[in-house]
Amino acid sequence: MTQTEKHEGIDCDTPVTIIVKRRPKPDRIEEFEEVMSGTTKDAMTFTGHLGANILRPTKPGDCYRIVFKFDSMRNYLAWESSDVRQDWLRRYDEVTLGEQELEILSGLETWFTLPGGEALVPPPKHKMLVVIWLSIFPLSLLIYYCLTPFINNLHIVLQIAITSIVMVSLMTYVVMPLMSKLFHRWLHCDR
Repeated sequence: MTQTEKHEGIDCDTPVTIIVKRRPKPDRIEEFEEVMSGTTKDAMTFTGHLGANILRPTKPGDCYRIVFKFDSMRNYLAWESSDVRQDWLRRYDEVTLGEQELEILSGLETWFTLPGGEALVPPPKHKMLVVIWLSIFPLSLLIYYCLTPFINNLHIVLQIAITSIVMVSLMTYVVMPLMSKLFHRWLHCDR
């Protein structure tokens, strides 16, 4: 799958998480670490960059994972096609074995990554559905009972707009990080 195929179908304004896997040459690990640090440092100077995590291998010879987050696919593509990025790619060629593996996540599957934790393959969709429903149902009830007294006299469009912004904000920043931790084992087990 080419770089273009990996991001086809992702809207330009959609936030993205990019997981890059690289394997350093055994005799060039220190240089590899320098290139990796330089790459993440330069990426942070680009518009829309939200942060990066470096996940070192637990066993010698395994891949490093570099996780970048951008506020939009547009800003990620600006970084990916930049001269700065191309210079770093040439330097990676000198210190790595094989090609990089790249995965671009957008949408609901990014709710299922643990901050500071290992980069994860998204769980099966049926498991994501269950956890999201277990999150949205009680949260909908709570928001309904808490907000209705304050917004009941507003036009229905305003009621839905207020309710949905509260719902999405709570799901993204509070509920899903908590649910991802709580259901982590079940979401990612192979059974």
